[in-house]
Amino acid sequence: MSDLSPVLPDPRQYPESSPSNMLIHYAQSIANAPSQDDRAMWQESLRATLAEMLERNELLPVSVALAMVTSQALYQVLWDALRDVAERPDSGRHAVVFAVPVVLVVGSRTQVTLPATLADVDGLNALFRQHGLFAEGAEAWLSGKLLHPDSVVGIPSTQIFRLTRELQDAASGVPLDLPPAAVTAKDEGVFLRYLLGVAIQQEGAPAPVKLGGSVGAWGVPLMKFLGEQLKTDGVTLFPIPRPPMALMQAIVAGNFARLEVALQVFASTQIRQLRDQGQEPVAIVSSHDNGELHFTISAEGNAKDWGGFVWPLAAQDVVAQIETNFRMLMAECHVRDVRVVPQVQPESRDGIPLFYTADDWPVSQTLQ
Repeated sequence: MSDLSPVLPDPRQYPESSPSNMLIHYAQSIANAPSQDDRAMWQESLRATLAEMLERNELLPVSVALAMVTSQALYQVLWDALRDVAERPDSGRHAVVFAVPVVLVVGSRTQVTLPATLADVDGLNALFRQHGLFAEGAEAWLSGKLLHPDSVVGIPSTQIFRLTRELQDAASGVPLDLPPAAVTAKDEGVFLRYLLGVAIQQEGAPAPVKLGGSVGAWGVPLMKFLGEQLKTDGVTLFPIPRPPMALMQAIVAGNFARLEVALQVFASTQIRQLRDQGQEPVAIVSSHDNGELHFTISAEGNAKDWGGFVWPLAAQDVVAQIETNFRMLMAECHVRDVRVVPQVQPESRDGIPLFYTADDWPVSQTLQ
């Protein structure tokens, strides 16, 4: 499989034309700007308009604009501007609200419930300082509550806007009164939780918390720490922390990380089962008109022992990236037969979700 060029179509549909919407007009002007000066002018107009809306607690116009953009590129322009306004004031001392996405791969023969809160919160914060994720002397605090994705997604950008500008200290911990959410699992599962934090950015000072980037030398110590804190009898646990990120970006990155890990777990399990039977696995990926990607691992001549995985596409997911990552995963698993369905397919057939197996979609119909 020497050619990893992506060919899977994007099934998401966008309006053919935008309504008369000021935010979309600004986003289009930024995307089509003939010069950097023009782009900067339109960016400032968009930023100022968004700031006024968030100041007045007006979320509906922003939600409408994000729903009615005509392309993913315009969505990204508008989303980036919204993040910039909500999370980064123009100047002065302000709070940085951030989150650490944690993917939990859990295995257990019986139903179990993991702790919803890390008992050693001081140890968690000491680890972040020890490994330079918190700057020396910075006022920063990370909560030990494991938050469910729905709770974190429910934090509106208007609230982030206010917290960023109004919080005076991080010593009292995270100001959002969100309940922790325990993970309850049986057999094998992949779950997402968030650790929420606050750091105070002093004007002219270095960043108080290191945001984004890749997992560094802190990754293994944090993984071990989380494993000890969440240790439960009869449970095989593999915690995968991602780097701290500003809250709105952490939501996007966390969802992608959970699906990526879940796809890896699904694929490795299914490949192993087929090879234990002496069969060579075939991987197929297709896109569907309900905005989903469907993956299957199957074997030719075996209509029974196949498995399927669904990736519901989020607004910022890049189909080409997902396909490329999957092809690379299959190469690492030594799966040579990877078939990509080249046209968007219906969601279901005869009321049953549509998944293609090796006998359903022969190699002669496939772009590889």
